[in-house]
Amino acid sequence: MRATAPDPLAAALDRLIEQRSFDIHFQPLVAIDRAEIYGYEALTRAPANGPLHSPLVLFEAAARLGRLVELEHLIIRRAVQRFKALRLPGLLFLNVTADTLVGARQHAGVLAADLLELGLPTSRVVIELTETRPIEDIAQLDDALQALRERGFRVALDDLGEGFASLRRWMEMRPDFVKTDRHFIDGIAQEPLKQQFVRSIVEMAATSGCEVVAEGLEQEPDLDVLRRLGLTICQGYLFARPSATPRASLSAQWSGRLATVAQPRLLQNDLALPLSQGAITSAGQLARRGLTVTAATSCRSIIDLFHADEQLLAIPVLDEQQRPIGVLRSLHVLKRSTERYFMDIFEKHSCVELMDASPLVVDVATPLRAMSDALANLDERLLIDGFIVTRDGTYFGSGRSSDLLKAVSDLQVHAARYANPLTLLPGNVPIDHHLDCLIEAGETFVAVVWDIDHFKPFNDVYGYRIGDDIIRLAARVLTQAADPQVDFVGHIGGDDFVMVLSSADWEGRLARICEAFDAGVRSFFSAEHLAAGGYETLNRQNQPSFHPLPTISAGAVLHLPGHFENARALSAALAEPKRVAKGCVGGSRFFVDRRQPPLLVA
Repeated sequence: MRATAPDPLAAALDRLIEQRSFDIHFQPLVAIDRAEIYGYEALTRAPANGPLHSPLVLFEAAARLGRLVELEHLIIRRAVQRFKALRLPGLLFLNVTADTLVGARQHAGVLAADLLELGLPTSRVVIELTETRPIEDIAQLDDALQALRERGFRVALDDLGEGFASLRRWMEMRPDFVKTDRHFIDGIAQEPLKQQFVRSIVEMAATSGCEVVAEGLEQEPDLDVLRRLGLTICQGYLFARPSATPRASLSAQWSGRLATVAQPRLLQNDLALPLSQGAITSAGQLARRGLTVTAATSCRSIIDLFHADEQLLAIPVLDEQQRPIGVLRSLHVLKRSTERYFMDIFEKHSCVELMDASPLVVDVATPLRAMSDALANLDERLLIDGFIVTRDGTYFGSGRSSDLLKAVSDLQVHAARYANPLTLLPGNVPIDHHLDCLIEAGETFVAVVWDIDHFKPFNDVYGYRIGDDIIRLAARVLTQAADPQVDFVGHIGGDDFVMVLSSADWEGRLARICEAFDAGVRSFFSAEHLAAGGYETLNRQNQPSFHPLPTISAGAVLHLPGHFENARALSAALAEPKRVAKGCVGGSRFFVDRRQPPLLVA
């Protein structure tokens, strides 16, 4: 009888587990809206000179040989130890297969005790379910996830869009985080279908109250698109590769660049701010008349112009109707002029031979934010050229990128003065200014005031830090439900918010806010309080008093032209529907006062 050849992978796995000869690398997750590191994903690296170097081979071999759970337990402990030793900030994301999770009901307490011993709270640990293997027993997995949540762990679903029925798992698991498969992130700037997929995921996440993580981000244009789609957490080589000794903070380069990108999100509408006299708000204010040429100008003339003036960086090319048809760039023109035989062939030809036919062109009325977004999508090499400004399609002037960036920075500083420091949403001054502007313009809109119900007792029981998290949840739910092009969200202070909705489907948006808040807020409660529907505290008479779990309620008024004199009058009218909404029970809700006050007499 022939002897069975020894399995080299089995022997290698035995050595790896016995000697603990694997390393943990960490890759940061970046909160692009706050320009800071949100957390780290722990990744396993086996010895580079061994047959198990590839993580796919390592975990597949461990599963085949019946040692996967044992290996993952060792990895989790090592990851936590390294995370603490490196003093890394934020959350720790741990990849775990369903095989290991199924046994978590018995081991959740042991894992929590291990973390306590290592000095890492369970609230900082996210258990990330990887779907590289099918899930055999759904009921056992759900029990395991519940056991982890009861101990304070959070849960993430990895590689959404790939694997074994991941969309169905999302609905069943209700995770705190979903991580999109890298296929849908890479190249999203050029793929409208990918953009639609991610947009749908963001909308679903807003309803279910979870955070979306864009995984596999490698290109800056993709970052800009993800930001516009509403994602706030990204991970990928663009920011950092996995490392055994990662940075504990963003590099200065990315901190500055993301801060520039993030700050415009302070306000949904630049016009919501009371601006100082002469403040720059549109493209026309940045335009300067400068040298232009037509297609009749020869290549030789253009080359001579750039040689004669080193400060001349770009020249717009206009047609007979003074409409811009392209731009001539100094660097490109002078480089082409040195090519062999170029002058011999093209010296007398039209300068169109040297022209870029796709310059950045904006109308005089284009607001700074739209210009800033357009500039962010340009190739960095083209930023030096600036932009062309038109009025009614004809040339009005040219602007410099540096002037635009300074004007945007000035607006951001101005916005920050009036923003709520906790949520970065507009505060009382821009809220009143925005309402007054709409009322004076005779606009039709819906004004809504939101309030978190039973918030103070929750703060007393769970602490102000968790209370702040619920306020941030409310801010996120409101902003995700609003259309940034026409709607406005403000934070009065504490747990009170204002929305000004011009969207035609405003009532559906209010309903989605209630659903999303009720779904998202559940993760903040203990299992005991969830089961009881609330908790008891002692009142001022030292008697037990029962408090329901927090919900969110809103009073709304439909504003029609001529019905309110100013923001103060409208705010007073919101008090009654807000009182009615707070008097109702049964989850988050809103009440709309559809009565119309008498028209103001001029």
